[in-house]
Amino acid sequence: MRIGILTFHQSVNNGAVMQAYSLSRKIKELYPTCEVEIVDYRMKKVQAGYSYTLRSYLGHAPLSKRIRKCLYLIRHPMFLWRMQHRTEVFRFCLNKLPLSPKCILSDIPSEVYAYINERYDILVVGSDAVWNYLSRGFGNAYLPSHAVTCKKMSYAASCYGMNFLNRPEQERKAIGDTLEDFSFIGVRDDATEDFVQWSGCHMIPVHTCDPTAFLDVNDLPIDEEKLYQKLKKKGFDFSKPTIGMMGTTCMLKMIRRMYGKQYQIAALYEYTPGADINLYDLEPYEWAYVFRYFKVTFTTYFHGTMLSLRNGIPVICIALETEFAKIHTPKTLDVLTRLGFEEWYFKTDYRTENIEAIKQQADKFLANNFRKQILAAIDKEAESYNAFQDALEELIRHI
Repeated sequence: MRIGILTFHQSVNNGAVMQAYSLSRKIKELYPTCEVEIVDYRMKKVQAGYSYTLRSYLGHAPLSKRIRKCLYLIRHPMFLWRMQHRTEVFRFCLNKLPLSPKCILSDIPSEVYAYINERYDILVVGSDAVWNYLSRGFGNAYLPSHAVTCKKMSYAASCYGMNFLNRPEQERKAIGDTLEDFSFIGVRDDATEDFVQWSGCHMIPVHTCDPTAFLDVNDLPIDEEKLYQKLKKKGFDFSKPTIGMMGTTCMLKMIRRMYGKQYQIAALYEYTPGADINLYDLEPYEWAYVFRYFKVTFTTYFHGTMLSLRNGIPVICIALETEFAKIHTPKTLDVLTRLGFEEWYFKTDYRTENIEAIKQQADKFLANNFRKQILAAIDKEAESYNAFQDALEELIRHI
């Protein structure tokens, strides 16, 4: 029995790699006699976006935009080098994923469909925002058509970021027809439950947690001593209480106004001028581990929220003002509400709005230990995997 997982494993994004790693490992642990692989499918148009040469960065944008980009590079001369370095780190770490023997690099779905039909008995689509097709185009492989003849399931799939309510009627019908062919539809959030129902699909979507909810952060493919030395080299002071952050310089300035130099601030994912330590170039597995060194994490990111909580560290989650969030529940608020931590979610302009409330909550986190409460909540959320497991077991038995 061979099970393939079709997801965004190749993204230069910590959370995307970690959800792929966690889901593939979970299925393999529960079904050790099955071959479990991540379909090494990469869209050319997506991969092109990870080329940080000067030519690709400036691209074919209008002259005014290219001028703005040039001015940005003058102010931040190391930007392209940092992005190239981070991309190389991600490419190297993909070797730790159980990838399929063949890599399919194509924007044509039929090419990966042929490989899936030839190789897999069951295809699992997800996790992550695999059903948001705005950047990849409608009719992409993550909504596999009837041309995929093996059994199909989704796990924690999401349409996050796409206002599907204004999509054309022919797309709605095509999506509904595609989803009808699935044996099980597991979705990550309420918005995607609405997406499935909007499509006209008669299958009932089931909530399944993001795979990072059940990730074992104490058993990651990292060298702990090597990571310790890497952090020290970057200036990490293990004797000083630390605030982690994943956000903009506006977020950093807000934290500085609140606490000055009382805490060291470690910026994850993106290089943030002014942070005490910048950890933009950690491997995803190291990134998933390093949250344990913080007292609290300030973040706008979904997987930053999840991995901080998975390490038992509380979060101040800052809302992003997007068009999607005006109509649908944001994914970070969705998961925090499920966990019972919705009061940890704030809207702010980083200067006046809710600043006092944010600081009061952060002060509580800094003064108290919330680890037991957090781990109990996220362990409970992880139990939603069981519905998928039952459906997968049924499929395996019949096949």
